[in-house]
Amino acid sequence: MKMKCLSVILISLNLLTYSQEINWQPLGKENKVINHTYYTLSYSEKHEQAEWVQYTLKSNYLNPNISRTDHFRTDPFIETRSAELIDYKGSGYDRGHLAPAADMKYNRIAMSESFYMSNMSPQSPSFNRGIWRKIEKQFRDWSYKYGELIIVTGPVLNGDYLGSIGPNQVTIPKWYYKVALDPTNYNRNVAILIKNTGSSEDIKSFVVSIDYLEKFSGLDFFYSFPDEVESTFESSTHISLWDWNVTYSSKPRTKTDVNRQVIYPTDHIQNSGNIFRTNTGKKYHSGNCRYLSKSKIPITLAEAQERGLGPCGVCKP
Repeated sequence: MKMKCLSVILISLNLLTYSQEINWQPLGKENKVINHTYYTLSYSEKHEQAEWVQYTLKSNYLNPNISRTDHFRTDPFIETRSAELIDYKGSGYDRGHLAPAADMKYNRIAMSESFYMSNMSPQSPSFNRGIWRKIEKQFRDWSYKYGELIIVTGPVLNGDYLGSIGPNQVTIPKWYYKVALDPTNYNRNVAILIKNTGSSEDIKSFVVSIDYLEKFSGLDFFYSFPDEVESTFESSTHISLWDWNVTYSSKPRTKTDVNRQVIYPTDHIQNSGNIFRTNTGKKYHSGNCRYLSKSKIPITLAEAQERGLGPCGVCKP
């Protein structure tokens, strides 16, 4: 009995240490990984959208005074170019967010980047504005209650589609998924698999196990976990570990609240090292780029993105 208790304690300690170092990204078919400031994605050029988007949701840090920008635009970090606004024009499909704008209310940078077209997928209006929005809010409410959640979401690009739209032939997915995991309790996880159509069904009716979603989608979630850890929580659903009645309202802050110092999470900010800008250019560069001959101004990646600067195509910082 003592040996069994000791074994449980050691496993718990190992999981705690491991969770601090783990790579939360799934393994997909493309694995063309792009790191934005507060979310990461893998872009599928074939389908002109992300095969997965991964981010950590910390709802207690969200600022309700940050408003939507609706600045939909191509993603400058996609070398092969992302989908464009014209692809969706007159298509009858919404530019559906994968990482929701409401989950990116940390600051102006996070909100702005959530409108890159690489973060969009063609969604039926009744789906995007209905059940999908409801699911997004449910996950956000859970984050308020349980603390940070690891989120992975995206379209199912397994061959079962509804056609395509636009000059770039953006694939219309038939299915979408959303996965949440509590990094302090791996058993508190949930996987949603749902059709790209409106629905009045309860969210619980779309819950599947992570194992089932992996087989259905072709993705490998939490693949960097040791196999013995994965097997402990991916094989079954854990509906009872979630509070399905929890709800939080996001109210704008008062003037007093706005004046208080708010520290936003920075552990997801990506910086590729020393990068620079010129006085007048529209790009950022590595230190040895020939375009820096006249001026060489240090800048962080977050600052470059807030200024709307894209990566130099010559030095490829």
